[in-house]
Amino acid sequence: MSFSKTTAISLDHSGYTRAVLDLTMRLAEVIFTAGAGAEDATAAMIALTRAYGLKGTDANITHTTITLTQEDALTHESIIRSRNVKYRTLDYSKLTATSELIADIIEKPIEVAEARKILATIVSSKPQVPKQWRRIGWSLVGTGAAVLIGAGPTVIIAAFIATWIIDWITSVLDHRQVPLFYQTVVGGAIGPIVAAIVGLIDPTANPSLVVVATIIMLLAGVTTFGAVHDTLSGFYLTGTARMVEALLITAGLVTGVSGSALFLARFGLLLEIDSNPIVTLGVLPVLLVAAIVIVIGFALAVQVPWRAVWVVCVLGALAEFLFVAALAAGFGMVWASAASALGVGLLAAVTARIVRTPPLVIMVTALVPLVPGLTLFRGLLMLSEGDINGLLSLLTAAGIAMALAAGALLSQYIVQIVWGPARRLQRRFVGPLMALPVRLGRDSTKRI
Repeated sequence: MSFSKTTAISLDHSGYTRAVLDLTMRLAEVIFTAGAGAEDATAAMIALTRAYGLKGTDANITHTTITLTQEDALTHESIIRSRNVKYRTLDYSKLTATSELIADIIEKPIEVAEARKILATIVSSKPQVPKQWRRIGWSLVGTGAAVLIGAGPTVIIAAFIATWIIDWITSVLDHRQVPLFYQTVVGGAIGPIVAAIVGLIDPTANPSLVVVATIIMLLAGVTTFGAVHDTLSGFYLTGTARMVEALLITAGLVTGVSGSALFLARFGLLLEIDSNPIVTLGVLPVLLVAAIVIVIGFALAVQVPWRAVWVVCVLGALAEFLFVAALAAGFGMVWASAASALGVGLLAAVTARIVRTPPLVIMVTALVPLVPGLTLFRGLLMLSEGDINGLLSLLTAAGIAMALAAGALLSQYIVQIVWGPARRLQRRFVGPLMALPVRLGRDSTKRI
């Protein structure tokens, strides 16, 4: 009789453990695929299992795999759960909703079945922004980029149209499960074609600006930011994988642009990719407007919660102002990027509480105009043409990406140290929380 009762308890406990692990992994998968870093997702898994009474859980994330291991206290059986990350797309509305659910569960655990229903509702809910408006958002990113690099009206209009076409074509290719590299090759090839048309329509325009503006939406600046974030947080494997992905995306663009330009040269349409943005205090108002347009477009494309749009616009303009001011003071591009990221990160940590949005969503969106995608692209393009100076551009891009991520991380360190610890984590975690709602305060016994 005693043996049967113990066995029944053991089976019930094992079933409960498996249910908690499955819920935890699903929650972590949603925020990880929606844009969170590996550390945030891993920290969320540790905190969730503790909230449901499971101790000694080990969590790990690589670029494509999420793993949870739990040793049953009664049977000493190790229960292992693993999920493959099959897709990854920025969706900050879904990230925000899921992170709020995680925070609520950690604060006051609810039934596992109820939590699964809420998560299913979040995942299956309609997108905050319809597909066509997200496409217009990417077009606004290209338009703002054109203004940022000093383009005229013809180039600005062409950038909007070409970016819309690029997003439509790449979406069709993605729906047909075409590999990402080939998607970026096709997207990169469209820019020179549109630039050639602009050159025929308006001989006074600089067609190369069309190419630069249209490819910025495809550049791997945000991916580079995530790679550096994961690396600085101690997730070297995931960070390296993301960096390889960023290089693959940019290499596809280089292939597409250079191949398309070579094809056009056969018809006497020569195109030189040359863009050196004018960054001075004299054109600061124009740069601020361009930065806001880029931020609004990016916010639409990645579905930043409506309540946070005004914040990212203000901080986006502030990021550009701090960057230009630091350049004018002689800081250089790397240190200017770090100063801008630090200032924006400090304010993002505070405003995140006001608009109930994870700091990561606000920081990444506000810093999009500063990501080093253009510099990275120029470096690879120069190397593809045999110009060794491309290495300098690659090093500059790496320095800017490192500065942006390091400045953003440092700002979160400062805020969470000043207001007290905002989480309960294992010692091996390095960075602060960025993709979960941080509840600041000295009493952290019940907090993330």
